[in-house]
Amino acid sequence: MTRAGSRVAAVLLAALFALAAAEAGLRIARFEYHLYPTVQFGWPDPVTIEDFYRSDPDLLWVTRDFGDKVAAARHTHPAIIFLGDSCTEFGTYPTRTIAALQQHAPTFATGVAFGIGGWSSEQGLTLLRRDVVALKPRVVTIYYGWNDHWVALGPTDPELTFAHRFQWAADHVRLVQLLLKARMGVAGPMANRPNRVPIVRYRANLRAMVREAHTAGIHAVLITAPSNHVAGHEPEYLKLRHLRSLGELVPLHQAYVEVTREVARESGATLCDAAAAFEQLEGRNRYFQKDGIHLTTQGDEQLAGLLASCIVHAAE
Repeated sequence: MTRAGSRVAAVLLAALFALAAAEAGLRIARFEYHLYPTVQFGWPDPVTIEDFYRSDPDLLWVTRDFGDKVAAARHTHPAIIFLGDSCTEFGTYPTRTIAALQQHAPTFATGVAFGIGGWSSEQGLTLLRRDVVALKPRVVTIYYGWNDHWVALGPTDPELTFAHRFQWAADHVRLVQLLLKARMGVAGPMANRPNRVPIVRYRANLRAMVREAHTAGIHAVLITAPSNHVAGHEPEYLKLRHLRSLGELVPLHQAYVEVTREVARESGATLCDAAAAFEQLEGRNRYFQKDGIHLTTQGDEQLAGLLASCIVHAAE
């Protein structure tokens, strides 16, 4: 070996020794850090994630019955898969939509909801690729947009998706865990933080979901997220963990809704414009819970009627 080669080898050995010593030190100190459930979002917080959900290697968290629902869907072959966030997990519109279809289009009157509180389109795309396409439903409804535009309290959702490529290392190597913890803590002032899913990425995620659904022979229905927020009367709690300022809420949500419409027009997906439909309703307060985001029983009934028509139209 040449003198230069010997020096390089010596440097590499020293670096490896230093890394091994650091790894050993972290293990002796019993240091551990895992994204789940410590990752911070506006909702759910780490306590809620740990108490009411379970970890998932690709999706961060899922409902505790998620595996059973996927297994059951493999046997029942539902015609419709409802994708979404807490508006889908806690809403009754999926079951009400099925009930409406039983009367008007019984061949579509089976379905399963994979709504997970706190999810964005980032997790929705991962779920569609990993589980939904293989279930081969006739229709998939896609209802995201709220969590995408909340402020990122730590890494953005695309960054978390990238980090999961190194899941094995993050599970087994303490140095990787230390780097993750350092990255989680570097968020900066609230006013400078990005959205969980930047609007460009939100557009790309919706396009990918529609494209991959259509490639698999599945009709895609994009739902715009209805809102009961009025400028100047935004819910105060949203400025604590969700927004940089309350004044951005209405225009920010409208921007993501408009992207949903654009993707539907460009991709050939069926648009179920719930946001526009709810704008036309009289006495809108009775259709929304106090947060102006989640629907009441009456709101779910309205959305179900609209969505049932959209599903029939999609399959024509």
